[in-house]
Amino acid sequence: MTSILQIGYVPALVETRAIMLRKDGYNVVSALGNDEGIRMAPSRPFDVVVVGFSERHTVRDQMVVWLKKNLPDVPVVALLANGYETFPEADCVTLSEDPRKWLEAVAGCVKKS
Repeated sequence: MTSILQIGYVPALVETRAIMLRKDGYNVVSALGNDEGIRMAPSRPFDVVVVGFSERHTVRDQMVVWLKKNLPDVPVVALLANGYETFPEADCVTLSEDPRKWLEAVAGCVKKS
């Protein structure tokens, strides 16, 4: 089963995203915030990491950069709060407002990993 680490910033959104990912057949581990994400990321092999959208861009970008530096072979999906945001280090970026779109982005990264 595909294992996903999702790093989010609002507890209700973290739980909602976990439910959606599990419905799509993924094994999900959730972290609340960058500090918890950094502690959990090396704890087991993950196939994909999803970084949520509900924090300042700089905070989320720091997480993406840390992930790519420390887990370079694990694809990272960054959920966008706004279409103008960029995450150069992310393997995939997608708008967060439509669950079908970001779930498709996660599936695409799983296939590449």
